[in-house]
Amino acid sequence: MAIEKMRLLRMAGSKENIEKILLTAFATNDLHAELASHVVNEGNGGKLLPEDNSFSEYLKRINSMARSLNTEIMCAFDGVTTFTKDQIEMHLIEAEEKFEKINEQLMMRSNLTAEDKDALEILRTYDISALNDLKYSYVTFGRLPLSSIPKIDLHEEKSFIYHVMTKNNQYAWVLIIALLDKQKEVSNILDSLYFEPIAIPKIDDIQYTIDCESTLGQIYGYVYHYAELAKYYKYMAVFDDQVVITGFVPERVKKAYKTLFGDLTDVVIQDFPAESEEGLEPPTVLRNNWFAKPFELFIEMYGLPHYGEFDPTFFVSVTYSLLFGIMFGDLGQGLVLVILGQLMWVKKKMKLGAVAVRIGMFSMFFGTLFGSFFGDEEILTPLFTEILGFSEKPIHVIDPNFTMTLLLTAVGLGAFLILTSIGLNIMINIKRKDYATALFTQNGVAGFVFYASVIGMVSADMLLGMKLMNTLTLSIFVYFPLFIILMHVPLKNLLHKQALKPHDGWGGYLLESIFELLEVVLSFVSNTMSFLRVGGFVLSHAGMMVVVMTLKEMTGSAGLLVLVIGNIFVIGLEGLIVGIQTLRLQYYEMFSRYFAGGGKKYIPTTLLNQ
Repeated sequence: MAIEKMRLLRMAGSKENIEKILLTAFATNDLHAELASHVVNEGNGGKLLPEDNSFSEYLKRINSMARSLNTEIMCAFDGVTTFTKDQIEMHLIEAEEKFEKINEQLMMRSNLTAEDKDALEILRTYDISALNDLKYSYVTFGRLPLSSIPKIDLHEEKSFIYHVMTKNNQYAWVLIIALLDKQKEVSNILDSLYFEPIAIPKIDDIQYTIDCESTLGQIYGYVYHYAELAKYYKYMAVFDDQVVITGFVPERVKKAYKTLFGDLTDVVIQDFPAESEEGLEPPTVLRNNWFAKPFELFIEMYGLPHYGEFDPTFFVSVTYSLLFGIMFGDLGQGLVLVILGQLMWVKKKMKLGAVAVRIGMFSMFFGTLFGSFFGDEEILTPLFTEILGFSEKPIHVIDPNFTMTLLLTAVGLGAFLILTSIGLNIMINIKRKDYATALFTQNGVAGFVFYASVIGMVSADMLLGMKLMNTLTLSIFVYFPLFIILMHVPLKNLLHKQALKPHDGWGGYLLESIFELLEVVLSFVSNTMSFLRVGGFVLSHAGMMVVVMTLKEMTGSAGLLVLVIGNIFVIGLEGLIVGIQTLRLQYYEMFSRYFAGGGKKYIPTTLLNQ
């Protein structure tokens, strides 16, 4: 019904309180913040707050480490623990080195066979942690071919000891310990015996991973917090030593929003009318009653109205429902639409479902008027004859004698809607104080008089036999309005006290305007004829159901199944086509005369994960 009133707020505070100001300004889902680049200009001396991407880079490094070990680092930001960038860098470098070593070991383990891993598990049952701390010993673990085991004892002066941990029919897995200064000699012997080393995971590295994740969790939480804050720096302009956030809030929440800054004593809030600052267009919030609100979907698809302009939602809700109900008039099928729409809305919160409920109600109303229930054109006749006292039902859609009446009624309805659209355009432009457009154009007073006169004269002749078309009436009500439309640019110049002569001269202007005038006349004709489809779809819907009912009678015992399938088909196909055609009438025949869209959507900004 209307566009919600907005207020322009400007919050200014010291740079030291950037974090608190951001958290407070975006604490609720109310502020439509404007980019600082839209606020700052050469005249006001403002600057953009420098971007800080360092925290985002830290975040990427931590996530990369977590991915390398296929683990998840838990965020542990407490709002108290702080880190300098040097401390963060030091911790990350240390962690990256350790994670790389652990990852190398994991990569090596990933290439092991299942039996290699079983041998390592046996090794884990022994307390070998002390072996990792030996300063003068060389320790290795791996597998040898079984044929190499007897050959080990051939080395009488071997400088190592070994222990077979487990074996199968091909290999033995052995632990070997030697003096550190004999490492090269032992390695040569083992190589000659086809020894395949297997890395032993170091317990201290595994323990470090656990401790490191705990430390990284604190750093990760801290870094993530400030990386998120940095995303909102684009809304902060800098004026001297002050940071400023500018945005729009609905007038109804303005007072509550201001109270959020109660604890920030250094923050000053300036409150302005929504349209007070040039270059900042207020966003549009549509507010409609329960019936019209779902139809905001169609307005958003086409384009929102500019702030402070006419909201066409209610007009669309009534005319869309009316046209759909006429073209899809069936009590039973309308009831199905209501039920399906309600399920879509309740289960999925789909606006289209809520639209279906409303147009289904109109379909039920006109279906009752037509006497149609799931295609049966006679079942509701007793309602009119026995209850309401009619001699017969008032409308027989499938009666050939009714066809011309139906089509003429559709054209008459279309003419009424076109005139209403022109009337809305006149009202809108008067509100804008664009009097030239309201008076002299095809969608202004001149166009209204021309179209209403032609429709009135033709209707009077056809319906009442009154011959109103004569030289006088045509001159005043047809030719003169067309002349006004032809000369709308010079008349606009005259109204604005400018030179009467068009910018491109009289010759070029008249030539172009004559062709435009022909287009205007043709558009009135084509727009009016477009509403013939309303009557056409009434006949089409009735005709399809006649086919279904005929097939039902022909199939005997399977007639009920045919009736159900036929109705499902008609509801799906005809419902979709009628819905699209009704939307087309809205956009092309009516919106083109009074509504342009182009408004800015209200998108409140919220700081997530505070």
